[in-house]
Amino acid sequence: MNNKTILIIGGTGMLGKPVAQQLKADGFNVRLLARNPEKAQKLLGTGYEIIKGDVDNAAALREALKGADGVHISLKGGPSETDYERMDHLATRDIANAAKELGVGRVTILSAYAIGEEKADTPESRSKLKGEAALRSSGVPYTIFRASWFMETLPLFVQGKSISLIGNQIHPLHWIAVDDYARMVSKSYQTDETLNKELYVFGPEAYTMGEAMKIYTSIAAPHLKVSAISTKMLSVLGVLSFNTEWKSTALLMTHYENWGEDGSPEEANRLLSAPTTTLKEWCEKIGSYDRRLDQVIG
Repeated sequence: MNNKTILIIGGTGMLGKPVAQQLKADGFNVRLLARNPEKAQKLLGTGYEIIKGDVDNAAALREALKGADGVHISLKGGPSETDYERMDHLATRDIANAAKELGVGRVTILSAYAIGEEKADTPESRSKLKGEAALRSSGVPYTIFRASWFMETLPLFVQGKSISLIGNQIHPLHWIAVDDYARMVSKSYQTDETLNKELYVFGPEAYTMGEAMKIYTSIAAPHLKVSAISTKMLSVLGVLSFNTEWKSTALLMTHYENWGEDGSPEEANRLLSAPTTTLKEWCEKIGSYDRRLDQVIG
C-alpha cells in the first residue's frame, strides 16, 4: 500500500471510472471530484474519497487538489463549440495552474491521437490542442495520453437494430480496451520516466472502423447490421432536426476521415507495457456478459 493520493476529475465516466478502479487496486488513495457524491459512491463503491464540486467551482477544485500527489483529467466536452472550449481547454488550464500552485506532483490527461496544429479542424481538436499547450505552459509535470479509439465506444454507434458507420473511415486504427489504458495510467504514477511526455496509446491490432464494427456485430451483437451514412447526410439531418449531437458527431467523424494514426506507441509500450487485449477478446467478453444478463432477465 503506498501513500500517494491521486485525484480523478471525470472519474465516473466511461473512461475515467476504470482508471479510478485500477489506481485503487494498485494501492493508491483515490479521490474524486463529483457533482453528485452519492451517485459517485453508488457507481464506484466504497474506498474512495469524494469531494462535492466540479471544474467550474474554483473553491471545490482547490479543495480537491490540496494534498494530492497527482491529478488525472478525463473530461469530455461538447457538443457545442463553447462547451468544448470550456472543458477541453479552460478546465484543463485551470486544473493545471491550480495544481502547480498547490504543489501537486503531476498531471495526467486523456487526449486524442489526431492532435496538432495542422489537424486543428474542429472545435474539439482546437480545444484539446489549446488544453495541451496550457498544461505544458503551467510548469506542472505532466503526461499526455494520446489514445486511439477505445473498444468501449463501439456500442455508442448503435441505433435501433443497426450500428452506424459514419463517413468514409479508411484509416486502420489500433483499438484499445479501456482496462489496458487504465493499467498504463496507473503504472505512469509509479515511475518518473513518463514525466513531460506525450505518449501514444495504441492497442495490439489495427482495423478500420468498418472492420471493427463487423467483428463487433459478428461476436457480441449478431442481431445488429452495419449501416453506412455519410458525414454530410448526418450533418444535414442534424440541421433539419435541430439535433446538435448529430451535427457535432458529423464534424467529429469528418475529422477522422482526414486523419489517421501517425504517432508511435513504442515509448508508451516500453515504459508502461504494451496493451494486450484484442478486439475479438473484448467482444467475446462483453458478448458473454450480455448473454448471461439475458438469461437472468429472461
